[in-house]
Amino acid sequence: MHVHSLAAALGCSLLLTSALAVAADRPDLEVLRFEFDKTQAQVLAQARRASYPEYFRRAYARYPNLPAGSLEAIAYAETGWNHVAPEAQNPRDVHMPRSYGVMGLYHGGGFADQVGEGARLIGRSAQQVIDDAQSNILAGAALLDRALAASQGERRSHALAQAEDLAPVLARYAGYGASTGGIADYARQSFAYGVLQTLERGVNDQGVEIPAQPLRLERAFGAGQLQKLRAPTLLIDAGADSVRVDRTLADQLARPAIDAGAKAVDFGEAIWNPASPSNYSTASNAMSAVILHTMEGSYAGSIAWFQNPSAQVSAHYLIRKSDGQITQMVAENRQAWHAKYHNYYTVGIEHDGRAADAGNWSAAMLNASARLTKSICARRGIDCRTAWNGPGYDSWHLVPDSVRVKGHGMLTQNENRYDPGKYFPWSSYYGLINGGGTPNPPGKYWVDTFANATGYKWPSTLTPVGTLYQGTNYVYCKAWGQEVRVGTSYNHYWLKTDLDVGPAGAWVSAYYLSRWGNDEARDNNGAVIPDC
Repeated sequence: MHVHSLAAALGCSLLLTSALAVAADRPDLEVLRFEFDKTQAQVLAQARRASYPEYFRRAYARYPNLPAGSLEAIAYAETGWNHVAPEAQNPRDVHMPRSYGVMGLYHGGGFADQVGEGARLIGRSAQQVIDDAQSNILAGAALLDRALAASQGERRSHALAQAEDLAPVLARYAGYGASTGGIADYARQSFAYGVLQTLERGVNDQGVEIPAQPLRLERAFGAGQLQKLRAPTLLIDAGADSVRVDRTLADQLARPAIDAGAKAVDFGEAIWNPASPSNYSTASNAMSAVILHTMEGSYAGSIAWFQNPSAQVSAHYLIRKSDGQITQMVAENRQAWHAKYHNYYTVGIEHDGRAADAGNWSAAMLNASARLTKSICARRGIDCRTAWNGPGYDSWHLVPDSVRVKGHGMLTQNENRYDPGKYFPWSSYYGLINGGGTPNPPGKYWVDTFANATGYKWPSTLTPVGTLYQGTNYVYCKAWGQEVRVGTSYNHYWLKTDLDVGPAGAWVSAYYLSRWGNDEARDNNGAVIPDC
């Protein structure tokens, strides 16, 4: 971002913040205040990221065998390209072992000492790797190069022919310690999948630029592994209150589960991967409240950590940011160890990422979380209308016990917590779990897109004319056109919409819809988008 653009953005934000302060007693401005606080944080984060592409370039120059994009994708999967400093952000936080810097490197605490090992490999101190973004990226590159060397053997002088071949290298790199077994292996595979998924989709948002690469993930993972890593690919029918799997995976998912299976104990959309018995209590749980957390780390790392017998921490559910995949690790009627003295009556939901990251809350993760919370409320007799519907906080903030859906940092005896943090969109979430959400304006249908979508003038003439940004957007109608395919995912439907950059009435592929199946085009309420 140019200096002048940054200054202008910050200036507008500060002027609006001043105006908001004058009218702070007007409740209708709470949502506006939230949006401007979030925008200001995202602008500052984008400015900090400006130097990272050069740091990545230097790392590839030093370690030329690393496939292009691999370092950027690891950094995005682990930290969203944020230089994380956990002591400064959340003192005494023990959701999982702390990770540091742009690459999210672990420093012991139950996982590998990637900081120390990476520092040794590049000839710098551990503190430099923690504090300095360039040293952190270089240390991550050195660790990945070491993992690549170990997997290549005599082929060490050659770079990988295909990025898909990175899967076992990434599993070795992950840093989850010496734990073994099916679920520990699954956690490492999940880390590799998250990185390759980022490479496959690409990113161009908030100063993060990772070009998309055509990958064949069937080369990277076995059929059974890929089934679980991709699951659940679901079709949600809100009107019928039903969830069904994508047609292309229906036969596979109907078969008996393999290993850490695809069927959950309580919530049918989740994958069941049980935590270590050392990390939760078999005592009964009253299940009368829902507590929302952030992992302060990654989805795959949390799965590995809850499987570590020494962790002494767990949650009932974990949700992945990229696509909303849900893993259940503790049965709801048992006490997960996530909220100190409140474990005996609460169901804990951990969300991928970090509370201090203003850009953490993807539409896919929020929608999955809302479906899960709404289901828990319905099955356990919790009134979702008691959910917190005020601002988020970046410090501990106690709320009344009558609020039965709330954040970790709103509980007594949890003074050193503030997750899910200041940027969690409580107002939107309240609407989602109480049957709300934004109704369709006349002729418009709201949809969530998992990535930026290129716009075209016609669905059958692929001449780019602009971009529809990732997030919640509206479309008017659908038409059959050119197939868009990545691996087993495809869609012939094209959606007429107004682009964020480009002309109104352009077309984007329905492939970019967050949670609908092949050749499906539905809005966020499950309604089929009409033909044009």
